[in-house]
Amino acid sequence: MSGAPRRIALLVAYRGGRFQGFQRQAGGPTVQQALEEAWAGVTGETTVMHGSGRTDSGVHAWGQVAHFTTFRPPVSGQVREALNAYLPEDVVVRAAAEVGPEFHARMSATGKHYLYRIELGEVRPVLNAACAHWHRGALDLAAMRAAARLLVGRHDFSAFAAAGRPVRDGVRTLSDLRIRPVRGGLAIHAAGNGFLYKMVRNLVGTLLEIGRGRRAPEWAAAVLAGRDRSRAGATAPPQGLILWRVRYADDPFAALPRSAARAYPGSQRPAAAVPRPAAAAEPRG
Repeated sequence: MSGAPRRIALLVAYRGGRFQGFQRQAGGPTVQQALEEAWAGVTGETTVMHGSGRTDSGVHAWGQVAHFTTFRPPVSGQVREALNAYLPEDVVVRAAAEVGPEFHARMSATGKHYLYRIELGEVRPVLNAACAHWHRGALDLAAMRAAARLLVGRHDFSAFAAAGRPVRDGVRTLSDLRIRPVRGGLAIHAAGNGFLYKMVRNLVGTLLEIGRGRRAPEWAAAVLAGRDRSRAGATAPPQGLILWRVRYADDPFAALPRSAARAYPGSQRPAAAVPRPAAAAEPRG
């Protein structure tokens, strides 16, 4: 080791299909492992990549944020390119920036924004199947939107936590739950100050029950008030879920050159230079 410790923040995108989530664990590959092994390949240095959140097995990310500490001297902006040369094809570092020692990808986060993509139609969406949940037939968009409005706000979301996991504090603030028609289906955007384990997928599963006409929109409010997971809809499949962005009080990528900072979906700068998937455009207003 040489030099003083430096902290680096990474903006990471990945297809989660073959990963057991972000965090290292026994039984399969993880995104954290891929990042750590890539850095070791670049520098020979062993380090720990801390993510903003775990993400489940099979869940994707467009705006995951991670950080790590290194004792290597500055590489003048080549961290992103160096890591990408060693990473597998389903993981990419979209931006990298040196940050202060107080920054922590998880502890410094003030909120998250998830996208859930649903493909609609009678025929399987072969090209988009890996990053969307397929629903055969139509859904009642108006009913789903009416239900979503009943869920926004600060509530105890224990009814939407993972089954079989005790929840000590289920109170979260869901600042936005918006459903937009997009080419080929629907995009559900969920934003808040934090989410319980599998909360977004359970919210989506409940909205799907309403969209299919099996439940009235008011049922969502009754499920929320009941705080009973068994009353909510089934957990939606993981392949439709994308961690879209992580919010921070201070943008960790603000000091990057203009073109690089635009790659960060949480940036307050103008529209992204890196093209986003057209079907996953963010909600307006």
